[in-house]
Amino acid sequence: MAGIITIFQVLGGFLGLCLVMGVILYILLDLRPWRRDSLLWDQENGPAPVILKYKKIAQQNFFNRNTKNHIKSYYMYYGLAIILIGSAVI
Repeated sequence: MAGIITIFQVLGGFLGLCLVMGVILYILLDLRPWRRDSLLWDQENGPAPVILKYKKIAQQNFFNRNTKNHIKSYYMYYGLAIILIGSAVI
């Protein structure tokens, strides 16, 4: 039984490493936060308005009827993801 848990940990670690490297490469190669033509930079006012726009999005109320219907439709996939993540953490 310990061998199966180790296999899941190795697979989860590998997938986690791939995810982290993908996020880092996305930030460095696609967003390019140090350049003025970046997606994170407003040409006229600098980075502040873009950050405030994302802050407003983060403060919106997302738990409305559409979100609840989506969760009801796909609860089994979220459950599977939680089980796989939980088994990788153990």
